[in-house]
Amino acid sequence: MKRLFASSALAVAFAVAPAYAQPPTTPDTIQSNVTVQGAAPSTVTTTTGVAPAEAPRPQTSVTIDTAATNTPSARVETTTEVITPVSGRPALDVEHPIAPEVQAVVDGKKNYTTADIVKAQHEAMLATPVSQPTTVITTTKTTPKSDG
Repeated sequence: MKRLFASSALAVAFAVAPAYAQPPTTPDTIQSNVTVQGAAPSTVTTTTGVAPAEAPRPQTSVTIDTAATNTPSARVETTTEVITPVSGRPALDVEHPIAPEVQAVVDGKKNYTTADIVKAQHEAMLATPVSQPTTVITTTKTTPKSDG
């Protein structure tokens, strides 16, 4: 029994060793390893990666408030900008938080698959903009008064 275990472990080690011994692949080695039957090598193009889909930019609401005060020696203007993210996505029900894309699959098909749900969740994720915090920018401008 020990001999059987040892020989099977040795066989697994020999089977796995070539996978670890492979040189790292670079775009040059990938291109040289590609063969397409029926096409000239100069017409074959390869891509090494897929560009990620860009998330939609979040919409924002900007509120600007300016206050001016006069002192005996200067005029002080304080401007406050409040940049608040605004979501164009519909609000979710608190008790049943389901994205509209997923709800459409559930309502539209009597027998839906897990793949249908996953695809709808992925579409909902891509349609949702990246969350951003509310930003407050306060600028103070002091203009000295002339003694004139």
